[in-house]
Amino acid sequence: MKIGCPCGASIIDQTDKLPYKAHLIPDQAWLATFDAIDEQIIDPLAGGKLTKEAAYHQARLIIGHSARSIWQCRACGRLHIDGLDGQLQCFVPAGPQANREVLSARPS
Repeated sequence: MKIGCPCGASIIDQTDKLPYKAHLIPDQAWLATFDAIDEQIIDPLAGGKLTKEAAYHQARLIIGHSARSIWQCRACGRLHIDGLDGQLQCFVPAGPQANREVLSARPS
């Protein structure tokens, strides 16, 4: 996937572990996601009704269903978020000195 940022830079999403990409779970879905993991994975796994491999697969489905993708332009700091309608929503930082690594798991 290639996202064209209004600043002219391109955001490339063609691999895993990108420092400028994250997954967003809305607060309205946060507890329901945990409940689904408990009910559809942990309880059946503990009861011997689900294999470990099936549990892995089900967990990824539940989390993937709850989350939307978000990318940050490394050039300007804009955030691009998958909207509920499937369209990207763009948010501009408050100032020119905005942190351009807000989605990174660790500083570079």
